[in-house]
Amino acid sequence: MAGISSVLQGSIPAQYRDVFDLVSYDNSVPRHLCFAVLRTSKLLKSTLEAIYESADPRSQGYLTRDGFYKLLAYTAVAQAGKPVSDKSLEAYREAELPIPTLCSASELKKLSRQGNPTEFNFTYAELMELDTLDLELLPGKKGLVFKHVEYTLTSKLHGSKVTRRYSDFETFHEILLQRYPYRLIPKMPPKKFVASSQFIEGRRRALRQFINLVGRHPVFYADELVVFFMTFNGSDVQSKLKDKFRTPLDEFVRSPLAAKARELVTADVHVGMEKSRGQLKELQASVVKLYGILDRLISRALAAAEDLRQYGEELGRLGSNAALSMGGDAEWSKIRLQFRELPTVFTSVSNRSAQLASDNLQSSFETLGEFLSLLTAFEQLMERREKGVLREHQAAYAKMQTMKKHQGRMATQKSVDEQDLQQQILQQESEVTSVERRNFFSLYCIQMETKLIYANLSMLPLAVERLAAAYCTNHQELFAMWRGIVSQLSIISPVPSPMTSEPKLLGASPASPGHASKT
Repeated sequence: MAGISSVLQGSIPAQYRDVFDLVSYDNSVPRHLCFAVLRTSKLLKSTLEAIYESADPRSQGYLTRDGFYKLLAYTAVAQAGKPVSDKSLEAYREAELPIPTLCSASELKKLSRQGNPTEFNFTYAELMELDTLDLELLPGKKGLVFKHVEYTLTSKLHGSKVTRRYSDFETFHEILLQRYPYRLIPKMPPKKFVASSQFIEGRRRALRQFINLVGRHPVFYADELVVFFMTFNGSDVQSKLKDKFRTPLDEFVRSPLAAKARELVTADVHVGMEKSRGQLKELQASVVKLYGILDRLISRALAAAEDLRQYGEELGRLGSNAALSMGGDAEWSKIRLQFRELPTVFTSVSNRSAQLASDNLQSSFETLGEFLSLLTAFEQLMERREKGVLREHQAAYAKMQTMKKHQGRMATQKSVDEQDLQQQILQQESEVTSVERRNFFSLYCIQMETKLIYANLSMLPLAVERLAAAYCTNHQELFAMWRGIVSQLSIISPVPSPMTSEPKLLGASPASPGHASKT
């Protein structure tokens, strides 16, 4: 293949420079960001892959300015219906290179935030805009012998709708952990061979929470594994995932930032990391309590709804009991007549109460649960690092020190053993350097993941807002239903009903009757 400089002999449009300057960092654009830009061209996935392979023939995992210009040029000729080849650009040797149609400047600006690795400029609202995902349970169970449920996974970003089962999510989760060991990856909900409908619904909500956190992660959402899982519409998803990502190189191996990870972390990174970890642990303890309280609120609301249904049924039995004649009292006959109609009315109130508790209160509950999943994932990330790269670094360094001590004891001996030991020490020093780079890269990732949690702190007031809105909606709807019961019973009630108007807002109560208001 011809070199980049020999291909791009035409005039470089100003738009090329603008896009590169917007999305690059340290004069390069990482692979995942190149694909994020390419996807805005609306070309086929196979075409996007051909474009990137042509721009990065050595598979470096990033593009310099010339390589990125070539990527833009190939995108433009592909949009014009021409093949992705050097020959397609020969027509522009004496002219300005073609300009591709990409997303708007504001969208490119959003993508550019992935360019500078030391900055995290996403707000919670902008994270939410990365994608909107939903997961719905398909009716019935599949499988001839071992029955299983399936879900419909939809992605607004990709315009996709695919079918997935729990084991597909398991395989996806396993590969994602291998590819990104130093990132926030929420845990999977549990598995059961014999599951109730209640368990299945709870797991569906947990899987939806998991996939939304993954799909709205600034690093994950453009990753080829995530895109494949969101869009692949064939059968045997697990095998396809394992085949396509058979040897998933982790982020440290793939990332061009790994070589300069030491420069990306702050001098006091260890102190700052431990401080953040302590604060997030304290925050997690409070969120766990709030989550438990909300769970109890929902349980009590559902129990209260069931009590209302039983209350209405008992009134109905009272009205239907012919043995309770009460001496043929005329008023009691009227009361019995009204009571016989109450089970239907109370069942309606009960059903609506339960639905409002399940739907409206559940929204606040799930928002809080999503944030709790992030905090739990952070602690799991810290544990993975301690059991992995940190332990490896300590072991490699200790081994090298042992070798050097042994070398000192052999200093007076001129032997082949000493030469071999020197060679082993050099190899061990190289291993220590490699593990040290990985250690700094893990610290850099943890810094960025901590900032991701900070950006998601907005979930806390959002959960409170949704709780308040839920109670407003619940009380408004139930007030109208209760007022209907009052109107129905007022016909036989011996005293006038106290409910004569809408409920007053807090702090807006009028002065008590018989007392003039003071000014």
